[in-house]
Amino acid sequence: MEYLAYSQMFIAQEEASGNTKYHLPKPQLNWKKLLKSSAWLALAGVGVLLAAVAQIQMSSAAYVKTNGSCLRIRTGPSTNYSYVDCVPNGTTLPAIERYENGFARLSTGRYVFSRWVGDRPSNPPVTRPGGVGGSVILTPGSRGQLVRDVQTALGNLRVDGIYGQQTVSRVRSFQQSKGLLVDGVVGPETRSALGV
Repeated sequence: MEYLAYSQMFIAQEEASGNTKYHLPKPQLNWKKLLKSSAWLALAGVGVLLAAVAQIQMSSAAYVKTNGSCLRIRTGPSTNYSYVDCVPNGTTLPAIERYENGFARLSTGRYVFSRWVGDRPSNPPVTRPGGVGGSVILTPGSRGQLVRDVQTALGNLRVDGIYGQQTVSRVRSFQQSKGLLVDGVVGPETRSALGV
């Protein structure tokens, strides 16, 4: 107690005489020492781990999980973009890079509607005709595997995957021979008649 009282008297006298000088330490950061600190290394390790987990989650297996027979693969992140293929329900998709506008961008640079992507295949697969978002309709200018399938089914036609004028003419002839609406467009009835 005496020491505490003596300390208080000394501080009061110093302040009264004006001789009080406070020497506060200047904060200095020694970056070399700081970077060697295990706490910073642990923090950096946690950051790297979180980044790796995010990448693994983004690139983990994804499956087509539709309420129809196939999922349209599009050239852009919107239904305004044309579709180039239609993959069956339960199919493993290429790695997903990111999500934008409700669509998943695949590592191939193509897009699928993210609502129909699952982390495991449906068991058993759902296979109702028509595909997601309505029936698949191929019109002049369409491209991709579905066009190749139609061209193969029509026969006597160059199979190039491009729905051009020759394909339109052959589709019209086929529709007329089957008593279908002759419009040169491959819709559900024409696809069914072609067996595609």
